[in-house]
Amino acid sequence: MIMAEHENQQSDSPKFKNQDRVEVTSVSGDLVIEDCRTLNPSEGDTITVSGTVRIRGDLLIRGSLKAHGLKARGREIIIEGDLVVENSVIVDKGKLEVHGNLKATEVSADSAITVMKDLDCEVAKAGGSLKVVGNTTAQRLSAGGSVKIEGDAKVNRISSGGSISVGGRIECDEFSVGGAGKVSHGMIRKVDVGGSFKASGAVQVEEIDVGGAAKVGPGSNVEQVDVGGSYKAEGDQTFGSIDVGGAVKIDGNASGRSIDVGGSVSISGDLTLTEDIDVGGKVTVDGNLKVSKKIKVGGTVEVGGRIDTYRIVVGGRVEAKYIYAEDGFRVGRNSDVRGFVESKNILIRERARVESVYGDDIRIEERARVKSIYGRAIYIERDAVIEGDVLYTESLEGEKGVTFRSEPRKVDSLPPPDQLN
Repeated sequence: MIMAEHENQQSDSPKFKNQDRVEVTSVSGDLVIEDCRTLNPSEGDTITVSGTVRIRGDLLIRGSLKAHGLKARGREIIIEGDLVVENSVIVDKGKLEVHGNLKATEVSADSAITVMKDLDCEVAKAGGSLKVVGNTTAQRLSAGGSVKIEGDAKVNRISSGGSISVGGRIECDEFSVGGAGKVSHGMIRKVDVGGSFKASGAVQVEEIDVGGAAKVGPGSNVEQVDVGGSYKAEGDQTFGSIDVGGAVKIDGNASGRSIDVGGSVSISGDLTLTEDIDVGGKVTVDGNLKVSKKIKVGGTVEVGGRIDTYRIVVGGRVEAKYIYAEDGFRVGRNSDVRGFVESKNILIRERARVESVYGDDIRIEERARVKSIYGRAIYIERDAVIEGDVLYTESLEGEKGVTFRSEPRKVDSLPPPDQLN
């Protein structure tokens, strides 16, 4: 074995080449290592270099290193202790592995960066993978392949072409990944994911923009959801707007501003919205559905409790214990309505099947079938069938072929809806 040693304080920027073992303690200039196997502290466990450590070839540093800068060109640079660099750490053509803590202004490696304890830097960039076993504090983290942080992450921006995983708490402004993103809990301003995003715990997010599927944990608060595939939330949720191409499923109570979904919406508790809900397919709410403005559903609405809204337009079936639409209620042709309906303006399209309706202006189109009608002004088109009571206060018009199972009655005032339901 060839061994090279220098005095504890070296001031002439030493250079070592083709050595099996190099020993130094401190250098007051640059340190050049070319094609050597190991670099060892001659005393203690730390090597201190006031200048830049320049490395060519693979190198194992058996201890900690403190330096102004580190520039390396090799397949593998391994540091068994801590790495503390005032300026930048640059590894060309290879990977950097630090068994302790890594602190630097900027860290980059063409292949991979692995830190077994904590990472503290402004910028870290890896051509392949970036892995931190401990906690991470940085302005920007990026990798061409994957980023994995097992501890907490406090970063301004984290990005990866493949995947990002954060096991601890995350505090981040921008979370951007081409494939899959996975976090535990924390705060993220914007999530931009090409594939899928999952938060196992509670996250506070201003905006989620995901091409595939997104899922968040109990207690999450997401201001804006824009997902091409599906969105799922566990536990009670609060949100701003949800815009999803496929399906939305929330296992708990949900409250927010608006929902716009191409497929289906499923809520296991109550759903409360301050604006609108627009769904192309089916809406299922196990509890109560309260929408301050408009409910528009192309397919089916199934509600275990009450529906309370300003206006409702449904193409298919509607089912609830009580349906209250302050301004207007309208269902499509051949639709099926199960539940007592109360609204100012009611339109039942042709061939629909409806239970009792209560309102101001009511129009029943041809061949529809209604249980009972209570209204101010009622118009019934031809061949409709009214199976129960018909009470009106001003006018009743019926076209040819209308069937009344009971004789219609004009009254001075209608009974309260709760007495009729």
